[in-house]
Amino acid sequence: MPNMPEFYVGYLPIPPGLKSAVRRAAVALLLLAVCVAALLVAGQHPFAASTFEFQQYRDYRGTLMLEPYPALLIPGQEPPWLLVAPGKHGVAIPADLDGREVRLRGERIFRSDDRMIEVLPGSLHAAGTATPPAQLLDLGQVRLTGEIVDSKCYFGVMNPGSGKVHRDCAVRCISGGIPPALLVRDAGGRTMTVLLAHWNRELLNHIAEPVTIPGRLVRSAGRLILYAE
Repeated sequence: MPNMPEFYVGYLPIPPGLKSAVRRAAVALLLLAVCVAALLVAGQHPFAASTFEFQQYRDYRGTLMLEPYPALLIPGQEPPWLLVAPGKHGVAIPADLDGREVRLRGERIFRSDDRMIEVLPGSLHAAGTATPPAQLLDLGQVRLTGEIVDSKCYFGVMNPGSGKVHRDCAVRCISGGIPPALLVRDAGGRTMTVLLAHWNRELLNHIAEPVTIPGRLVRSAGRLILYAE
């Protein structure tokens, strides 16, 4: 009967009308999936331009600064390069090397003006006499609001190195001696990194959350440091 609707029987060929309808539905669903995927990708925040030169070792020479965290001041380069050990550990350096010219070997970690060297164990050696420490510019008492991060991951080892997705890793890194930092925004909306000194372990409970920290803000060799109360 010509007006009867097509009916599909599993052991018979698909009727032409049903085959055409199924083909159109499959193409429409495929296009919809592609559009949804494109919208999801477009809605993602791009990764920050951060770099970890894993196993790309370089030789460095400069003045060692131990306060508030070990750092290497290389002539003509400010701010200093923070120094850390491999893994989730801060680097242990003898106090008598403070202010001395040293040489070392390590891998660079950097994100814009935030930079760090993961020191190759056994490569740090004294190379010259002591020099006067960098002068501190006292910027006064402040109250800064931002997010606490571990500087090593945020500078480039992990991407993203901030936010709730990174909270557990940041707690372990800071507990292991990685310098903590506070991400704050200036009046122009630009994110800035302020090193946290004199911090207490209670702050570990507030990583990845907005937190306000009072203290004394100083600038040392181009780097901002907050000595928390």
